[in-house]
Amino acid sequence: MKSFPPLLVVAATLFAVTGLNAEVTAVTDPVGFMTIDTPQGSDTIIAAPFTKAPVFQGAVTSQNGFVITATGASFGDLTTTPHYVQAADGSQAGMIFDVQTNSSTTITLVDNGVQPTGLSAGVQIKVIPYWTLGTLFPASDQGVSFTPSAGVILPQRRTQILFPNFAGIGINRAAGSIYYFVTNTYWRNTSGGTNNFNNTPILPDSYFIVRNPTNAASDLKLTVAGSVNMGPMAVQLDRQGNTGNDNYVSLGRPVDITLNDLGLISSGAFTPSLGVILPQRRDQLLVFDNSASGINKAAKSIYYYVTNSGWRSTSTGTNDVGNNIIPSAVGYVIRKATNNGTGTVFWTNTVNFNQ
Repeated sequence: MKSFPPLLVVAATLFAVTGLNAEVTAVTDPVGFMTIDTPQGSDTIIAAPFTKAPVFQGAVTSQNGFVITATGASFGDLTTTPHYVQAADGSQAGMIFDVQTNSSTTITLVDNGVQPTGLSAGVQIKVIPYWTLGTLFPASDQGVSFTPSAGVILPQRRTQILFPNFAGIGINRAAGSIYYFVTNTYWRNTSGGTNNFNNTPILPDSYFIVRNPTNAASDLKLTVAGSVNMGPMAVQLDRQGNTGNDNYVSLGRPVDITLNDLGLISSGAFTPSLGVILPQRRDQLLVFDNSASGINKAAKSIYYYVTNSGWRSTSTGTNDVGNNIIPSAVGYVIRKATNNGTGTVFWTNTVNFNQ
């Protein structure tokens, strides 16, 4: 498990939340900030290293299907801007569920194919607003974190934000959606005409690509400030029985972490390889390098885990590379192997901030 570098922590405070028939005093997540370079003429693969501040942190009173109740809560509007619920403990610790509707004390979750059975009475949850295109890249950041486009036609476009294709299957999939900002207006989608996409959510367990073409302004910077996710993080990984499948993921934490500390093996979500030769390899972890320039960059490093032997890199042969660092705020790909079963597994990562 990884210790959190104290230099990133700005503040932490105490606050009271209403729990199960009792008032519970909890410690808020610390907050901090990070500045990420987004060079001209290059793709930068970014995982938001902080979340927005939770609007509620407390205990579930009851759970019935996709409806959870927190007696004593006072939820505001959780749907005009998208929010999610994350379990802080229990059997589904770290899992994320989207909010569909809510009242002042109840939340109806979106049915995403996973039953929220772990959100039973007494389980601690957080209710968190999603980062969106409009909040992570607000209009006030024109010329700072992105270069606005002069219009909607292709020659007028400048900085673009690319989201992975989450709905597809297979490997090396093209982007699922591409966004650009027209000067002094709002974010558009390349397939959505003049519609406003400011409210598009940015997933906390995945990444996005900032593409600053050569016709954009000079090198830019994205500064992200928010709350540190101190709890477990559960990332969904999808398998396809007859083909390899890429999962575009991140942990959403502002810390570097070693391969050994990822928890991929201990969680059972990553299928080990039988040996180092190609036919023996199974799941792979593809890691990008944001210090290298270029568009549509290939992964710099490809890792796999050999049963009872440790992490290996495709470029270093039989050396154990378990102490290699996975940089913070960078997304990566977990490529589930062919003939590795079908369905969903969850990779759970925890960190130790007390070491």
